Amino acid sequence: MATTKPRPGPVARAKIARDLRSILAGPLFAALCEPARVAILEFLTANGRSDIATIAEHFPQDRSVISRHLAALGAAGLLRREKQGRNVFFEVDGVAAVNQLEAILERFRKLVPLCCPPASRARAGVVS
Repeated sequence: MATTKPRPGPVARAKIARDLRSILAGPLFAALCEPARVAILEFLTANGRSDIATIAEHFPQDRSVISRHLAALGAAGLLRREKQGRNVFFEVDGVAAVNQLEAILERFRKLVPLCCPPASRARAGVVS
């Protein structure tokens, strides 16, 4: 006979909710919720390592706005930045992005059993 684990109490669920919020409100998702930043990532993926002037000439925003987007993507760990003389070059840091996504997925995997019943229990109307 299958046993069901008791659901966490209100204090534990509040902590789970805060943990979930910290994942979703973190720098990675914040960076990716802006369409212009996603477009910059797409540009860098297609074109490879580029300086800000090259990147900015492909977007309607001012160079200063592109610079802020690049800074946000860098802070989120999605880009590598390298200064060479007066130029700064950017490229997608795929390994870092994958590592971040895997870490987020692992955090979700630990939270889900604590907060969200499996589909079979939910459909059966089982409430713990």
